[in-house]
Amino acid sequence: MSTLEKRKDEEEHAEKLDIKKLKEEKEISDEKLKLIEASIKGLEITEEDLKATMPVVKTVTQVDLSKEQRAFLEVEFEDSLPKWVKAPWMYIKPKKESQVESWLESWSAIVLDYSRIFVIHIINVNEIRNVHPFNNTKNNKRMSLEQTREIVDHLVKQSVAKWLDEKTKTRARIYWKTNEEWADNLLDFMIETGRVVEIHSLFDLSQLQQKWSDLPADDLIIVCEMLVEKKVAKWLNKEKTIIQFESDKVF
Repeated sequence: MSTLEKRKDEEEHAEKLDIKKLKEEKEISDEKLKLIEASIKGLEITEEDLKATMPVVKTVTQVDLSKEQRAFLEVEFEDSLPKWVKAPWMYIKPKKESQVESWLESWSAIVLDYSRIFVIHIINVNEIRNVHPFNNTKNNKRMSLEQTREIVDHLVKQSVAKWLDEKTKTRARIYWKTNEEWADNLLDFMIETGRVVEIHSLFDLSQLQQKWSDLPADDLIIVCEMLVEKKVAKWLNKEKTIIQFESDKVF
C-alpha cells in the first residue's frame, strides 16, 4: 500500500470511528482514546500509555479463591475423582510398559479436571503435588516430582498442555478448553451482556471476571485475533491491545 493510499485509509477509518462520539461514551477511557487517535494518525505510542491497555498477568491458584468458593469447588472436584485414588498402588508407576499408558491417562484426566474445575490455566507442578489427590493424606501417598512432570509431559504429547519453562519443567499451560472455544465464549458473553457495542482494551477483558479473563496474555490476544479473523471484531490500534466488536455483523 502506498503512503497516499495508507493516509486515505486512515482518514476513512477516522471518519468511520468518529472520535468525537467516542469521547462522549463512558466506556471509553482517556488511555484508550489516546491510543485510538494516535494509531489513526500514525503517531508513536509511549510504552506507559500502551501498558494501561494490556491485560493483568495473573496465575490463579486455589489460594486466590474466597473460602466459600474454594469449599464449593473442592466438593465438586472431590465428586469428580475416580474411586481408584484410594488405592495406594496407583501412586506407583507401573513397571510394565503396557500399563504405563493407562496409568498416565488416568492421572492426566485428574490434572485436566483439577484445572477446569478451579479455572486454572497455568499450573505449578510443585504446588499441585500438595493438592489432594496428588498428596493423599488418607492413604499417606504422594506423587513424586518426577511422576508429576511425567503426567504433564503426557498432556503435552496429547497437545492439551505446554511447558512454559522447558528446562526446569515447573510451570505448564493447561488447555482444558481450546482457544477456539474461548473465542466463542467471549463473543457470547459480549452479546448476552450488551458489551458487544463497546470498545474494549485487553486490560478491560482481563477484569470481567469470566473464565477467559484469566487467560495468559498471549492466549487472550490469540482469542481476540480469532474473532478478528471471523470478521466479528477489529483491532483499533496496530499494537493489538484495543478491540471493537462489529456489532452489525454479529446480530
